[in-house]
Amino acid sequence: MPNPYAGAIAAVNPGSALAQPTVQAYQLQLPFPQFTNFLELNTPWATSSYNAVQLSAQKRMSNGLQFLVTYVFSKIIDESSVPGNGGSFLGGSSVGIVDPNNLKLERGLSQFNIPQTFQLSYVYKLPFGRGQQFGANMNPILNAFIGGWQTNGIWRFDDGQPVVIGLAGGQAMPTFGQRPQQTGVPVRNHGSNWRTQYFANPSVFSVPAPYTLGNASRTLKVNSPGTANATLSVFKQFGLSSLREGSFFEFRLESFNALNHAQFCGPNSTVGTSSFGVVFCQANLPRQLQIAGKLYF
Repeated sequence: MPNPYAGAIAAVNPGSALAQPTVQAYQLQLPFPQFTNFLELNTPWATSSYNAVQLSAQKRMSNGLQFLVTYVFSKIIDESSVPGNGGSFLGGSSVGIVDPNNLKLERGLSQFNIPQTFQLSYVYKLPFGRGQQFGANMNPILNAFIGGWQTNGIWRFDDGQPVVIGLAGGQAMPTFGQRPQQTGVPVRNHGSNWRTQYFANPSVFSVPAPYTLGNASRTLKVNSPGTANATLSVFKQFGLSSLREGSFFEFRLESFNALNHAQFCGPNSTVGTSSFGVVFCQANLPRQLQIAGKLYF
């Protein structure tokens, strides 16, 4: 259509799309047709609710063992959330609004919702060496190598975060978004081929008709691969009272991802791509070891 803003805008911004003699018809029907885009400053319009059962048990035992066990069963619902700084290897990224006039369509599981989390941490002074259960009268030289060792660990297991669904190849209305069309409840594939077909029924997703919103929710009730990680260490203290009263040297051997367990990234969750449902990468690092020494004086 003829562009009534062409002359005025060309005078101040000749490179603008609205400086041309013609313009697409829908542009003139927008609430502010003299603008081509807006800078959104993340207005705080969203709400969230968090409900959880949190259990913990802590015990210090007389035989040198102390531990802390925690379990959380929770659910977070909101209209807007991002796991981390704009994205996450667990299958999330910032998600655009589908209908700016109906923010209720955004309400669903939070992108950082983790249904269940179990953690165990402990410190255990091994019962070997002088004055201990085994080797109470051990030779001092032998005790310097065998006695006084301690171990600690942190074990974490969780369900992972929700998969965020995306769309490629659709046709949205101007200023609106578009999500996939969903015809059934998506189910995670637990078979041996889950890394190449993460969803057991991927056919429940399809590209919606042009200029429709699509009915898929912002986040799915299918989670990315969860965490199963152990951080373990052993350490020993060597007394240095001959140099200074109360001083000692501590030797530590620490291992991150001690069992070398692979944690995988979330799947490609963009409907309309050939690799939809494929897991491409490992999220964590292989086992790492470090040795440290610390002098207390």
